[in-house]
Amino acid sequence: MNRRLASDPASHGVMASGRLKRLPLLSLLTFFVAGSVTSYARASRGGSSGDWPGTSSGMSPLSSMAASAISSASIQSTRAVVRVRGSDTRGELNGTGFFVDPASTICTVADLVKGSDSIVIVKDGKEYPCNVLAIDEGSGAAFLKPIGEMPHSGENFFSPRALPTPSPFTPALAIGCSRDKDPAISVGMITGTKSHEGDFYFRLPQHMAKISLTEGEAGAPVFDLDRHLIGMVLSGNSQAGDCRILPAGAIEKLHTDLLRFGKINQGWVGAVVEEAAVPEDNSTTRIASVEPGSPAESAGLKSGDIILALGSRPITQPDKLLEASFYLTAGESIPMTIWRSGKINHVVIHCVNPPKANDH
Repeated sequence: MNRRLASDPASHGVMASGRLKRLPLLSLLTFFVAGSVTSYARASRGGSSGDWPGTSSGMSPLSSMAASAISSASIQSTRAVVRVRGSDTRGELNGTGFFVDPASTICTVADLVKGSDSIVIVKDGKEYPCNVLAIDEGSGAAFLKPIGEMPHSGENFFSPRALPTPSPFTPALAIGCSRDKDPAISVGMITGTKSHEGDFYFRLPQHMAKISLTEGEAGAPVFDLDRHLIGMVLSGNSQAGDCRILPAGAIEKLHTDLLRFGKINQGWVGAVVEEAAVPEDNSTTRIASVEPGSPAESAGLKSGDIILALGSRPITQPDKLLEASFYLTAGESIPMTIWRSGKINHVVIHCVNPPKANDH
């Protein structure tokens, strides 16, 4: 699907580059017990175990959970994170990546690796050259594979799984590799979701967070206190102190494509939608045009149709359709419910690859 006035967000520079802007250190809100979480963060970045607050009667349950989560992450999860280094005509690019399966597949940000002459990952002080398995500029994700033997590379990994959208104030931990440093933990919280910047719409809504990050930490995995992967850092804003996170469900979809098809295999419908002024049956998602030769045209969709559902997902506004269409797969057939001429109609969409699909 396309959104009127909203083309591929990657072409507008809304995805992070490997040169993630330095974010200021943030003061965590008093949602946490004063001082406790920032003490954990300092300890995770090199303080001695004696710097860590205990679990005495003066510590809240949330603080205790945070201490346990960071302790667990520092021991286990940092082993799944690597530094990613690329280069282009402007010089060296540095970022973060993480293993997503026991076969040593690494997820990182697309802008870090696309156009790079060579890509290496750094783990335990050693460099390993990598091949690019896939780049999906629409989401901002890329996947790498080390060339040759890499000791213990598949022993620790984050398995991406779709999670419910985290609510604001959800505590979050990120593990990133600031330039020339080993993986370290940063602590923060989720602040909400965002679907666009101005007229430019993301391929799917992204989580927003307040997390202290520095240059080189684009591509850092973010997870909750139960060590469930929330997503991957795409970009940061040095003035607002925010960072955008690609949801884990999107990483899961792309990774599943790689396992099943050996490439990103997203489906395409070929309908351009806009927001209707008056809703029909609780939806304002109106088809503005149908692209010639597209699955939408073959299914008989017309300008003016209101889309009510795509598969099992209710569609109430264009943003919801953009998100639902991200998870389509070329070759699948999916039902669509529309409102036309005062009544409900049902059609079947036979998805195909986009006309200019990236077959990396």
